[in-house]
Amino acid sequence: MLFKELLGQEKVKELLLQSVREERVPHAQLFLGSKGSSNLALALAFAQYVGCTNKQEEDSCGECPSCVKHKKFSHPDLHFVFPVATTASVKTKPISKNFLTEWRALLDDNAYFSLFDWLKHIGVENKQGIISVEESAHIMKDLSLKPYESDTKIMLIWMPEKMNVQAANKLLKIIEEPPHKTLFLLVAESAENMLATVLSRTQLLKVPRYSDEEVMSYLMSRGIEHSKAQMISALVEGNINEALQLAGYAEDAEENSLRFVQWMRLCFSALQVKDIDKLVQWSEKMAKAGRENQKSFLLYASNVMRDALLKNYGVDAMMKMNVGGQNFTMEKFAPFIHADNCMEIVEELNMAQRHIERNANPKILFLDTSFKIARLLHKKLKQVIA
Repeated sequence: MLFKELLGQEKVKELLLQSVREERVPHAQLFLGSKGSSNLALALAFAQYVGCTNKQEEDSCGECPSCVKHKKFSHPDLHFVFPVATTASVKTKPISKNFLTEWRALLDDNAYFSLFDWLKHIGVENKQGIISVEESAHIMKDLSLKPYESDTKIMLIWMPEKMNVQAANKLLKIIEEPPHKTLFLLVAESAENMLATVLSRTQLLKVPRYSDEEVMSYLMSRGIEHSKAQMISALVEGNINEALQLAGYAEDAEENSLRFVQWMRLCFSALQVKDIDKLVQWSEKMAKAGRENQKSFLLYASNVMRDALLKNYGVDAMMKMNVGGQNFTMEKFAPFIHADNCMEIVEELNMAQRHIERNANPKILFLDTSFKIARLLHKKLKQVIA
């Protein structure tokens, strides 16, 4: 992967390039970025630049034998480690090498994928992927060998948060004092979930999340029309992976707006027995919308709740969403979203998204979420009436 193929991150790119120019590359670096950030893409581009035999001032040449192999993620001196689990074909002691074909295929399609995407790709989305002690033994063995083609061996560990204690303890010494011309590139989303003993042995490189404008520009460069790209970028909080998924599956903003207005009306009247059937029917309709459209709608709803809170406290300039119609206005809705219930409502919406990703029954999920949100909305309504 070339640096120029990455969106933005110019300051981070320059830091990485400068470390190579000055021959001051840390032996263990932690690329820390949120979900959907370019931390993995940056690590891949950096690995290619380190191995390139005809380095340019700002990037790899992209044409030398090393670059050609890095582009296919098949360079013999670039080793990958990532969370895995048992599958129908790998029944015991799974390690990363068992899944290299699937790993390279997913990387080639999208370098911004999530852990859930990866586990789903190898058919184990209902299991917990880990980096086990068996993996550590193979890391030690791979790094004990001399480089095949390059001067430097690179060990890229994706999601080190999933490394268990036994695996981490076995690697501490080699991470702190690696063999000559060996680099560790750790790519993580959460430093808090990493073992402190591993974290302390790496040099931290923080990868900023993308702005809404950068996400919108990226989507438009991939042929997404402006209005849809603008709507998606407002939803995903810099998560490129989420943006790409929504671009492929999301309904347009008008459809989500209509669904939201209908849902809120039903939630407000849900305490009346005669209207519960309508909420059940709405949940059945949402259950048929498809998982990605369900996630899109819940993301949309979360952001509308955020905007309602901003509107309620007079911060209109920070509002992002455009919702209305059917005699629904943000002015009317905003008073029911306040400091005492907004976080609870958003957490319910976020939890619903997580359950959808784990293949929960969508009809039951949307009905249950509706009743919970109805109670939270009526909490404010009762205070207004009083």
